[in-house]
Amino acid sequence: MPRILRSLLATAVAVVFAAAGSSAATAAVPLPPPGDSTYVIGGERADRTSWAVQLIFAQHGALYACTGVAIDDAWILTAQHCVAEITAMDVYYSNSTLERGTAEPADHVYGSPAGDVGLVHLAAPHGLRSYPDLAEGYEPSRHDNGTIMGYGLRADQRGAKGLYQADVAVVGSSIDAYGGAAVHIRGINGAANHGDSGGPLIIDDEIVAVCSTGDDSDPGANINAGSNYANLTASREWIRATTGI
Repeated sequence: MPRILRSLLATAVAVVFAAAGSSAATAAVPLPPPGDSTYVIGGERADRTSWAVQLIFAQHGALYACTGVAIDDAWILTAQHCVAEITAMDVYYSNSTLERGTAEPADHVYGSPAGDVGLVHLAAPHGLRSYPDLAEGYEPSRHDNGTIMGYGLRADQRGAKGLYQADVAVVGSSIDAYGGAAVHIRGINGAANHGDSGGPLIIDDEIVAVCSTGDDSDPGANINAGSNYANLTASREWIRATTGI
């Protein structure tokens, strides 16, 4: 059964990498102390990526972490289950989970009517030199390969020190945590894990989907684990109408 891959924060300072998941009612895995493991779920340490942000938020009386994508100076793209029923959220632009830097508070969050896609609006703008491109539409093809990114857990529920990325293969179409269309992927040299929720699936230099659920509640050290990324296609007009992007 698929499982939502946000991360539950054990403390206010320890953040991890969230990825695949199940229904919104599924309990998140407690966050372990940050640290590296020998066998990596997530491929390799990513180069500095200013638009790949960390989200820390209060939800149902606990602190959780997800991954997000800054799409302009005021808007963050993520998964809807990372913004549903939250009471507060901070955005961090550091690629380090050990030194996250200054918190940028959110003032509004929004959920797509078409699937597990969410938007976060910053209380004050945070400008970057460049932003990633969002695909206008994407039809999953078994011949496609892509890249995923996130701050979630590494092998055997060990914490990550920063942003990681992995190469993945598209398996076909599937369903996200909200019943919307999703891209089903399998890891090639790494796989999504808890804490990668909301992180991007990048194909041909465009973000086509965001991390929603995983095929397994705990992928352990399986770098070929499967996950489901909410396809942006059905939400693309909603994103444009909400953000102007």
